[in-house]
Amino acid sequence: MSNIYSNHLIVRMTDKEKSMLQEAANRKGVTMSKYVRDACINPPNVTRAEYNEIRAMIHYEIRKLGVNINQIAKKYNEYAYVEPSLDLLDKLNKIIDLMYKITDRIES
Repeated sequence: MSNIYSNHLIVRMTDKEKSMLQEAANRKGVTMSKYVRDACINPPNVTRAEYNEIRAMIHYEIRKLGVNINQIAKKYNEYAYVEPSLDLLDKLNKIIDLMYKITDRIES
């Protein structure tokens, strides 16, 4: 049996907030109404403070990775390496994949 949604709720928000909400719904592949219903009925299991702390930790780790990559690039330039090793490229690709997974998880 399908649900009949006959009640309306009016929420005031800025154009930017509405755009952000629509983008979040699009990422989930649902309508904005379904996204809002789901978020209200099943809110995330973390508080805003926990979210901010996790985000800061991830940002710190990504910065450390950037520093390491810069150090590697400096060594490659110092010794005039032509191509990075396949092992290094594989590890960098794994890091990039993990970063995308983390940011997708944070944004959803």
